Amino acid sequence: MHAGSVKNAVIIILLIGVVVLGSYSYLLQLKVEKLQADKESLEAQNKELVENYSKLLEAHGLLLQEFTSLNQSYSTLLQNNTALMEQYQKILVEYTKLTIEYAYLNQSYNELLQNYTNLMQLSQEALELEREYNELLNAYQSLLVNYTAIKNEYEKLYFAIYEPLDEIITPLEDELKSWLATDKTNEMNYTDPNFVCGDFAVMLSLHAKLNHWDMGVMAVLGKTSNGEDIAHAFNAIRCKDKGEGPAYIVYIEPQNDAVFYGPIVEGSWYNHPGFGEIYVEKLIIVVLYQPPFE
Repeated sequence: MHAGSVKNAVIIILLIGVVVLGSYSYLLQLKVEKLQADKESLEAQNKELVENYSKLLEAHGLLLQEFTSLNQSYSTLLQNNTALMEQYQKILVEYTKLTIEYAYLNQSYNELLQNYTNLMQLSQEALELEREYNELLNAYQSLLVNYTAIKNEYEKLYFAIYEPLDEIITPLEDELKSWLATDKTNEMNYTDPNFVCGDFAVMLSLHAKLNHWDMGVMAVLGKTSNGEDIAHAFNAIRCKDKGEGPAYIVYIEPQNDAVFYGPIVEGSWYNHPGFGEIYVEKLIIVVLYQPPFE
């Protein structure tokens, strides 16, 4: 082998070695740089972790304080819970008693409500009975008034028809005329033969008897101024003046309440209201009356 060739070979080998070493050095440098970067990253992470650890340690301290406080609160709450449970048991016992008492009260309430309903029904019935009683009472009062009025009228009628006139009152002529204005006899209807002049006269006489007046009934048989026969009944009563003069006879036509005067005697003429002049052939006293002398 020639020296030149060897030299070249050596140079080539050296060059290859330099290249390899350069490459290796470059790779090492890259790796060193990477490691340096990783170191810096790890240091940054370590720093961050240390900071986080410090924060966590501080937070742990705070949490430990809170835990201690919460533990104390828990103990207090546990004691309070025990006291509340004791109170709850007492309240539960009272609630049970109240529930039983409520059941009794509810039963009593239902009984009272039923009694109240019954009382309200009885009250309605009582009101209805009271209403019926008041109606019956009003009807009774009305009947009593009617009965009293009928009884009074019956007593008057009985007196007028069946009892004698023991106490006689002689009226003033003005009293007679005022009474005739209120008496209803003249308002009766003349019906032949059911209700004629004699009926008018008898009715007026009975009405006057209720005043204790002695009113008679007279009948005249005769003729009118035209020569026609006439038979007519009317009334006569003794009256007196307001002064001290003597009593006198007053005649009454009961069909029109006309008051007239006599004398009326057989065999003479007199003027009768509604008929004119009448000649008396026969004078009949149908119902006696008190004469005009003391």
